Amino acid sequence: MLALRFYGVGDIRVENIPNLRYSPNEALVKVKYAGICGSDLHIFKKGMFVKSTPITMGHEFSGVIEAVGSEVSELLPGDHVIGDPRVSCNNCKWCHAGSYNLCPELGFMGEVLPGCFAEYIVIDSKKLFKIPSDINLKEAALVEPLAVVLHIIQNSNLSHSDAIGIVGAGPIGLLTLLVVQEFYSKKVTMIDISSIRLEKAKILGARKILQKFPTNSSERVDVVIETAGCEETLNNSFRWLNPQGKLIMCGLYENNIQIDPNDILYKELKLIGINAYDTEDIRKAIELLSNKCIKVGSIITDVLPLSEAVKGFELLTASEKKSIKVLLTS
Repeated sequence: MLALRFYGVGDIRVENIPNLRYSPNEALVKVKYAGICGSDLHIFKKGMFVKSTPITMGHEFSGVIEAVGSEVSELLPGDHVIGDPRVSCNNCKWCHAGSYNLCPELGFMGEVLPGCFAEYIVIDSKKLFKIPSDINLKEAALVEPLAVVLHIIQNSNLSHSDAIGIVGAGPIGLLTLLVVQEFYSKKVTMIDISSIRLEKAKILGARKILQKFPTNSSERVDVVIETAGCEETLNNSFRWLNPQGKLIMCGLYENNIQIDPNDILYKELKLIGINAYDTEDIRKAIELLSNKCIKVGSIITDVLPLSEAVKGFELLTASEKKSIKVLLTS
């Protein structure tokens, strides 16, 4: 079968690999759509997270059950599913409490186990979620990033009166915009260096779009959701916040950075770190898609066959980013 495999920094290859075998408690899933995530780009550019190579990449997917092991009773061939790609130790106090995203040994499929950029994936049946037939499989591939956004929102303790700034108009930033506008506040300002991505944010309803951080204190915000993950945007986010504001940090950092902590002290800012999601966030994401509350399909810009997966990475690492969410299909 075809799979996209990571061999080293900048070295990804679509190649034929042997067909997969599944154990009694696993399911064989025909991957229909798989999304290229920001963390996949971190792997491609820096080799982050990967334990050994080569490895089949990818962790966001939707698919159809092809076959199940002899001990699987809750799923049947033909069921539409999405997967929970978190790989935790299951032994620490956080795993015992169900907070798998806080496991010190946390990894993901596509990093520590074979991922979904392939025609098929084998996965523990308990890590699969059956999805209603009223959710199309293309949008279902975005359940996982939507779960990330719901975890961001859940931990942000937003109020309807908050002025909110979102840094980064990539998939997580735009999905956050959609959720915040639907349930909390229409007062959202979006910052990104890409005019194309900002235009998408405007279409999706952002009150204001900016390519630079404002310097006027009258344009400060109460909450900044920082999805870009770089030194400059983090330090500017401190300056952008009102006193006693909140900075929600959800962007991964490729490089070591330096920060100026004085704004944190002077303004008594609150910093909140976000890591992935919990199981309930996945269930809520499925429910939101089933209820047609969040139009996740609006951020999908490209759908490429798996055979052209390398092109997807080229689109998302180009100096001028015209693509936002790229899906692979097989």
